[in-house]
Amino acid sequence: MDETENQTLPLHKVEQAVRLSYAQAMLGSIFAASTGGMFLIGYALKLGANNVQIGMLSTLPMLVIVVQLYSSMLVERGISRRKMTIVAGALNVFGWGMIISLPYVMAHASANLRITVLLALISLLTSFAYVSGNARASWIGDLIPAETRGAFFGKMTMYAGIIGAIFAVVEGHLLDDLKLQGISAFNWLFAIGMVFGLLNIILFFPQADVPVARDEENPRFLSMIRATFTNRPLMTVMIYALVWSMQAIAGPFYATYLLRDMKMPFLGFGILTGLSTVTLLISSPFWGRIVDKYGTRPVLIAGTMVAAPMPLIWIWLHDLRTIYAVLVPVNLLMGFVAAGIGIGLNTLVYKVTPNAGRSVQFAVYSVTILLLVSPMPTIGGYLPDWLKAVGIHADLRCTFFASMIFLFGAVFAARAVREPDSIGAVELVRSLPEHIMKPATLEPEE
Repeated sequence: MDETENQTLPLHKVEQAVRLSYAQAMLGSIFAASTGGMFLIGYALKLGANNVQIGMLSTLPMLVIVVQLYSSMLVERGISRRKMTIVAGALNVFGWGMIISLPYVMAHASANLRITVLLALISLLTSFAYVSGNARASWIGDLIPAETRGAFFGKMTMYAGIIGAIFAVVEGHLLDDLKLQGISAFNWLFAIGMVFGLLNIILFFPQADVPVARDEENPRFLSMIRATFTNRPLMTVMIYALVWSMQAIAGPFYATYLLRDMKMPFLGFGILTGLSTVTLLISSPFWGRIVDKYGTRPVLIAGTMVAAPMPLIWIWLHDLRTIYAVLVPVNLLMGFVAAGIGIGLNTLVYKVTPNAGRSVQFAVYSVTILLLVSPMPTIGGYLPDWLKAVGIHADLRCTFFASMIFLFGAVFAARAVREPDSIGAVELVRSLPEHIMKPATLEPEE
């Protein structure tokens, strides 16, 4: 799909935005590492959450993505994307103060009531994050030239991964040392995350606020939504992203199973997470160049085919020693694969959406996917009990096996993606060893 790039932005403004975005990737990863993932799940477990409530901790925040439609409508009506990003982002960061105060304000409340309030607060803060994210995604599409977006997203992932890997291990070690302090240890981590989240917001101020590209002066919002569903290339990408995302049935239960059921220390979990992040960060610039040179479709197909059978390894993982021995190489491989899929999908969505109306198409794309995916974590929370009710002994690993259904479905969905300027997946796989050994071959020729 042809794009009309913004030619009025001075080159030094583009370069400034790129440098600041890389810094923000690192700051944002610290905020995310400190307030989400294993730490948020650990916090919920400390407050008394059960399997179903852990699933709802992923489901409910997905449902509030509908606010992206309102966000995109404001963008298309000319509201400053920089202001929206800053204000909504700041509300998201400062809102964590309410979560920090929750166990003290509700010290005498029941566990169910505390978890209910936690779910409500996380959903509220996630809504602010969605508004900020939608405005920023549209904004960055006009700041970064189309021909360099693959490399840009590759480096963004690398910089975020560097810090994310370090903090997953450091904070995991810190939490193991402080866990005798109970809930307050988590609150210290959340407070640290807030500081870095605020620094991330501050770096938006110097970046140029590019006016929104429009096809008409007063675009009709409903017409723009209809245009999204008639954008066949985007719909094909949406089907892939939807089926791939259905593996969320297992999403929150890896941490729950390892931290609670297998008694893995936070440091051990952080190290395992950090390993996949290491290969993700090392390979992200490589995948950015691959995507820019060969296209995204072959990367999606090859990466999904590798990921699809991986949940089978949990058949043999019954103790921590075996888990560490098997997950170390697997997580290293999956970090490499995840980098390719993530950068490929990110780049492809920009490729198949127009400048005019992009924020709306992004919103419809994200809302549709997450609304359909949102029940999956809660279904995963119920799944072990449902299987036991019909006489099948099952623990949380049954959610890992269930995710395979969607991973294999995503392989077929990836094959349906059409990208005329891309090569075949088999050809890409054959050429990868050469590019891994000689990455300079991907550099543009003089």
